[in-house]
Parts: sequence; structure tokens; C-alpha cells
Amino acid sequence: MTLTGVIGGVSVDHIVRAGHPAHYDCPGGPGLYAALGARLVPGTRVRLRCELPTSVPEFSDILVAAGVDLGACAAVPEPVRVWLLDSPQGRRLVETAPPPGAEIAEADDAIVAPTPTGPEFFTGLDGLLFCSPARLDRRFGSGTVVGVDPDQTLARTRGWGYWQAVRAPSGVLLPSRVQLATVHSRPHTAATWLATRLDTLVVARLDADGAYVADPAGPSWTVRDAAVRVVDTTGAGDTMAGALVAALAAGADAATATALGVSAARIALSGIGHRALPGHSPLTAPLPGVTITKEG
Repeated sequence: MTLTGVIGGVSVDHIVRAGHPAHYDCPGGPGLYAALGARLVPGTRVRLRCELPTSVPEFSDILVAAGVDLGACAAVPEPVRVWLLDSPQGRRLVETAPPPGAEIAEADDAIVAPTPTGPEFFTGLDGLLFCSPARLDRRFGSGTVVGVDPDQTLARTRGWGYWQAVRAPSGVLLPSRVQLATVHSRPHTAATWLATRLDTLVVARLDADGAYVADPAGPSWTVRDAAVRVVDTTGAGDTMAGALVAALAAGADAATATALGVSAARIALSGIGHRALPGHSPLTAPLPGVTITKEG
């Protein structure tokens, strides 16, 4: 058995997709999706650090039923509530309550990572995922595989300084296509540049194009899913990140771990919100249709 920790926020989501029915009051957020993704890797125990809203017990019900350890979570009265707006022109995430005097959304990052936790959270972790961190709490052990899902706003505003701040030894950066655009207009070029400059593994999450693995110590890989059928994109990237870090912590190589992450993302994509994840059995191998291609 391996133990993977997740530090990330949760939210109540109102999912609105152009041309489809809306879905309101859906439990979501990076912490929820990443924890459910990590548990899809066989032999993985998951420990979550988030702020659980007491007014929405469904969060605890879902996570406890999935076997997630909530001992490090803090109770808060109310959740963050967000609109997830999806259209052919792009995707936006904004809080339901606007700041005083402003009806127009100004930022996409409404869900912030929870405040730091006690040192006991880091004890015994084989893997650890930080979701949208401003910085890394570096109390993790030297043998812990650390994954970082970067913060979109900080990647844009702080630039190179931010990428340096969230680099971890034995770690993996997991930028999205949008986050990579702050480095270079071509995601493969951006991922390779980050991997080389930071001397760390970078896995670019590229939506329908799968993922690109840039390893400064080895070859690069493209992972694609020819069989994916998208019902809803909410949480797929977070699910992938959780499964990928858990797979690396369990000893998988970078390409195989990424293929398992892409497989977990397919499961998330097959239902509205988190609904397809809790009942799915662990992934003993990448799903059929997920392919790994060595580049160069």
C-alpha cells in the first residue's frame, strides 16, 4: 500500500454548458476530484487536506465512502460556490458572489488552496499533490513524490519566479494548456522549456489532445486517448493529476503514470461533475484506447 496526500480546495459548482442543461449544487473542487482520482490507482490510500463545509455533508459522505482519510481537514460553515461556464469560446470559473459593485468576472481562480496544516499530515506520505499553491509547504519527506498543479493567476503574474517557487525535488509539474501559454504559445515547447530550465519532470495536460511528458533525464512521450467520450469536462484535469501522482508514488514510470492519469480523466469526463468517479473500480492498467508514443 502507498499513501498519497492531496492539498486542495473544494467547492459547490453550478455547471453551465452552452447547448446543454445546467446542473446546480454539484460537489466539486480540485481537492475532491484529485482525491477521487488518486484512489483509482490500486493499493493507494488517500489523505486529504481541505476545508470541509459543515452545511454540505455530501462532501464528507462522498469522500468517506471512497475511503479517503479526512483527519487533516478543517471544518468551515459554508463552501465556496462557483459558476463553471463552458462554451465553444472557452471556459470560465467565477465565484457566485461578486465583489461589491462588480458584476463582470475579473478572475478565473475562485478556489484557493486551504491554509497550511500540521506536520502530522505529511507523515508517511509516498506521494503528495498541491492544487494551485501560492508556495509549497516543504515539510514533506525527502522520498515523497511531489506533484504541483500550478495556480493559473500566479503563473501569469509572477512568471519565472513562480515556477521556481513551486519546483520540488523528485517532483512533477502538471500545467494545463492555459498555464503553459504564459510561457510559450506552443504547449510542447513550453513544457520542454520548463523541464529543461527547472530540471524536473513536466506533464502538460492538453485536454482532448491528451498529455505530453517532458523529462529532462529521458525521452519525451505523447499520451492520447482515442476512446474518450466527453459528457462534462469539470474536474478532469484535477482527477488526472491525482491519479498521476499516486501512480508515480506507487512506482510507475512517467509515461505509464501519465497514461493512468489520462485514463482517470476519461472516467471523470464520462459523467456530470464527480458522478462517474466514486463507483469506478481501480485501474490495474491504462484503459483500452489510451496510447503512449515515444517522441523523437
